[in-house]
Amino acid sequence: MSHARRLDGAGTREQVVLISARVTSFTAVCVECADIDQAEGYAGATFAGRLELDLRHGTFLCRRGHSVRVERVPADTDVAAA
Repeated sequence: MSHARRLDGAGTREQVVLISARVTSFTAVCVECADIDQAEGYAGATFAGRLELDLRHGTFLCRRGHSVRVERVPADTDVAAA
């Protein structure tokens, strides 16, 4: 599950991707890139990453250098509901 929220009037967004407690590898969509690549859809806006099980969160950069925070939800939380 992914969230993006606008932080200021300059168009800066905080992007947060939530992953399940036992997931280590993920593919996510960068919302900033998706906005740029509207004609191409999400194909050009996806990126892959890996968050080791001993880490609760990390910050990743998409192909264009946009910052995306990845957070691991607790094992007893449904990612879709978080």
